[in-house]
Amino acid sequence: MLVCSDLERSRNFYAEVLNLPIRAADDRSIDFDLGNGVSLGVHKRTALLAVRPGSFQLGFSVEDVDTLVTRARMLGVPIFQDPYDEGTARVAIISDPDGYPVQVVSDSEKRS
Repeated sequence: MLVCSDLERSRNFYAEVLNLPIRAADDRSIDFDLGNGVSLGVHKRTALLAVRPGSFQLGFSVEDVDTLVTRARMLGVPIFQDPYDEGTARVAIISDPDGYPVQVVSDSEKRS
């Protein structure tokens, strides 16, 4: 579960930047389908639920890190770490709307 300050802004980020399909949604939360029965729950901030960036880091495998970072930058998404090679992986870290770091990784050997 991830706590957000603006549910619509977070929905747009996870659906449009990371292309995660929405499994269920209401005015308090959204469940994104991560596949194989796994979901990411994004919940609106409340008096009991606080936004705490830095408390963890999400990570997603993507087809092409460079393309995703270019698209994210065009959408105004802050980039914490530009794409770099780490072994056989291509890695970057972008920010979700509340400042949570999101690591995106692809196979650097597939790049042309």
